[in-house]
Amino acid sequence: MRDSQAQKAPSDGLSRRGWLVLVSVTAAVLVVAAGAAAFALGLPAGHAGPATSSPPAGAARPQLDPAPTPLGLPARPTPSPAPSATVPSRPLGTLAAGDCLQTYTSKSEAAYPVIDCASPHIAQLLSKGTLPQAAGAAFPGKTALDEQVGDLCEQHLDWAWVGVWNEDVQVDLRYADTPALWSAGDRSYYCFVYTYSRHELTGSAVAG
Repeated sequence: MRDSQAQKAPSDGLSRRGWLVLVSVTAAVLVVAAGAAAFALGLPAGHAGPATSSPPAGAARPQLDPAPTPLGLPARPTPSPAPSATVPSRPLGTLAAGDCLQTYTSKSEAAYPVIDCASPHIAQLLSKGTLPQAAGAAFPGKTALDEQVGDLCEQHLDWAWVGVWNEDVQVDLRYADTPALWSAGDRSYYCFVYTYSRHELTGSAVAG
């Protein structure tokens, strides 16, 4: 999804099969939108309009969005203060699959504030478990482990929920992801689901 195992910013996403579904939906929407725009401008589909010159030196340039906006969803205000926890944090090992987290900074925290899923929350512990490799097994590599843990986590996602949030969905995989951590024998893994834009969520992302 390693109390101290994940040292970098959240970057692990859904496994390749899950993202293929999301990317294909997004690509289809973009193709339809491009065709509609071309028709409105009187241009043949698939042909760009005349090139424009570069802005003169010193001209103000438009500001780029700081992060992608999910299809059909409002952008989170920027800057926006991060929600503060109003409930006590619980150690990672005591969390149960499906627990909703009032705040979420990264997958490497030692404890998280657990709140009822009907209340606004930032993330959810999608799944947890123990990998089957023996304690003395050789480190299989991060790529192989990403795929293995991703497949174990993906089966617990509610895909109707994913369809609402589209490309804004993020899944963090936490496990022993270095040879040193792996050799220590820890085989636990955790999967956290949240949105890239840190929307406050209600309800559950867990299937069933």
